[in-house]
Amino acid sequence: MGEPFVTARGLRKVFHSRGRDVTALDDVSFTLARGETLGLVGPSGSGKSTLARVLMRLIEPDAGAISIDGEDWLALRGRALRQRRGAIQMVFQEPLAAFNPRATIGGALDDPLRIHGIADRADRAERPRRIAELLERVGLPAGFAQRAVHEVSGGQRQRVAIARALATRPALIVLDEAVSALDVSVRGTILELLADVQKSDGIAYVFVSHDLAVVRVIAHRVAIMDAGRIVETGPTPGVIADPQSAMGRALVAAVPRLDFGRDDGA
Repeated sequence: MGEPFVTARGLRKVFHSRGRDVTALDDVSFTLARGETLGLVGPSGSGKSTLARVLMRLIEPDAGAISIDGEDWLALRGRALRQRRGAIQMVFQEPLAAFNPRATIGGALDDPLRIHGIADRADRAERPRRIAELLERVGLPAGFAQRAVHEVSGGQRQRVAIARALATRPALIVLDEAVSALDVSVRGTILELLADVQKSDGIAYVFVSHDLAVVRVIAHRVAIMDAGRIVETGPTPGVIADPQSAMGRALVAAVPRLDFGRDDGA
């Protein structure tokens, strides 16, 4: 997939809870190329969501390094960090919780345009046009901009969440269980949308999931996590066909079908 765009080395995160230390990340390292999808897979508590939040700088690691496009991501502070945040966006598991439920969809999409200066405040005609373009990109009509976030379905809200992430023209999107709360039929259309966006824009994805059937559809490579560590990594078809770690074998065994999207009786 090319030279690494994201490089993480030796990431460690320890939480202090009820008088004891809980190690959420323990010496985690990986690379990600432009336009590549890395699937982070593991059971609940394996550290994959913590890793996603460390990548986003929503929480800070206790040790380790992250380089993004050759820049020391963890060294950025204040204004420099705010200026770079537009290049890295996140889509969360529960779309309704990710928005102000009283906001309109247009208002939710306008926020990143305004905050990151993509459509200048003085040019009031530019922002509605850009919002309409974002909605169109995710398969929603421009008229959705007038609707409240809570008025649309879960699948439509997740499309809006993806549109909001795309508003800043990011190079990397972290998706934390972004389709797990959706019906199977809706899940497939969202995965197709993400694949189309990646093909056209060359965006890299870190795709967090507990479901290997879903990861198989979207990820070029997979990293299996267990107890805060990456215990296995490699091209997705190879890891699924012949997992080398105990956790990898357990995850494969737990999935009755790994032919997601087929309906031919196989």
